[in-house]
Amino acid sequence: MKKTVDMTKGSPFKLLLTFSLPIALGFVLQQLYSLGDSLIVSLSLGYNAVTGVNVTGSMTFMVLGFAQGISAGFGIVLAQYVGAKDEHNMRKTVGSAIVLTVIVTAILSVITVLLSRPLLALLETNEDYIGYADAYIKTIFAGLVFTTLYNLSDQIMRAMGDSRTPVFILILCAILNLGLNSLLFIFPSLTVAWAGWATVISQGISAIVGFTVIFKKFEVLRLKACHFKLKLGFSIKLLAMGLPMAIQFVITASGCMIQQRAFNMLPNKYYAMAQGTAGKIDNIFGMVLNGCGTAMATYAGQNYGAKNYNRLREGLKAGLLVGLIYTAFSTVGAITLAQPLTHLLLPGAPAQVYAYSQQYLTVQGVCYYFLFALFLFRQALQAVGKSSLTVIGGVVELVLRVIVSFTFAIWFGFDGACISNPLAWLGGAVCFIILFAVVAKKFPHADYNEKINDEKDNDNIDNIEQAKQEA
Repeated sequence: MKKTVDMTKGSPFKLLLTFSLPIALGFVLQQLYSLGDSLIVSLSLGYNAVTGVNVTGSMTFMVLGFAQGISAGFGIVLAQYVGAKDEHNMRKTVGSAIVLTVIVTAILSVITVLLSRPLLALLETNEDYIGYADAYIKTIFAGLVFTTLYNLSDQIMRAMGDSRTPVFILILCAILNLGLNSLLFIFPSLTVAWAGWATVISQGISAIVGFTVIFKKFEVLRLKACHFKLKLGFSIKLLAMGLPMAIQFVITASGCMIQQRAFNMLPNKYYAMAQGTAGKIDNIFGMVLNGCGTAMATYAGQNYGAKNYNRLREGLKAGLLVGLIYTAFSTVGAITLAQPLTHLLLPGAPAQVYAYSQQYLTVQGVCYYFLFALFLFRQALQAVGKSSLTVIGGVVELVLRVIVSFTFAIWFGFDGACISNPLAWLGGAVCFIILFAVVAKKFPHADYNEKINDEKDNDNIDNIEQAKQEA
């Protein structure tokens, strides 16, 4: 097997920091090229068009989150087999994951394309934006299978201990995406839908590149036709890990959609414009935090597969320290860059839009450690095979976000609506920490490898004593 990062050995702090940096960079690049898309749409089609793209964020998160949750679950199963050095099941996991991903996302794609306009209407999307939003989101949903396969290739490489190659593939994807989007300047007949197609095409090409790299780099994952045949028991095992994660994403995204509706219902339409754009900026810094959470999924998955339970616990402590570094960066970045980035994305917008964006991002930024803790412990729960428990945390997030979005929006307007995310993060984080503590209590206190070494040492001592007696 090609040498990659073995998370079962070495300093947990150093491993999590170095392994998470490329992941965080990749997530940031992904959000930056998303901002680049928004900038191109804004400059070529106007800020009503780009607001239409931005207000679809919660819907996109729900649908893509469902598909990505499944592939992330498959990646965790693979990481566990990597830790256990089980090459046969590693191949079975990858082959089955590809087939299941195509089946699930193809069905999901048809459903979401049909329901996109009714969902936008349900969210009280402003008439100035709804046409642009529907045209854009339909293309994203139509190409869902390509986007999800691209994400699956990322999950496979990370599970194998490679967090760097996905960054290079993402750079390729970003260049393709921005290049295709730039055609909006050249061909005036192109509409906002082209921005969606540019994303789908670039991610489809990146998926092909990703799997080409996987099959070339990792000899152990060079599959045969038999590995693509679905077996009921193994498929159920994969879906049992992936579906709860997907449902958890849907629950969280549902709360975000309800929150978006609360902003859309506020009397000043500039609130929704500011929040939609600020949400894009917020995603950049939130994804920095998610980089460490994603690294924890690989770390915990490999150590759980290797039965290194004490090391798994040490990793959580190290992860909390790493989070202080990431959180400081994200908080400062979100607050200081709020207005410059909003001006960049919405040139010529009314002055109050920039002030509302600054307010929204300041509130989010000072509460980022709640979000980090949520990511870290949620990924740890998923990695140890307890993805079904993450649904509980998702429900807590949903309830808090719904209650706060509407009650605080009614009582305090935009000021109150801004606090809905931080309170949801805090509630979800506390829930995941408690759940993981309960699960971790059941882990043996001695690692499997330590037991094996102790047994070997005892056998050696017994052999020496026996040899002495014989002498």
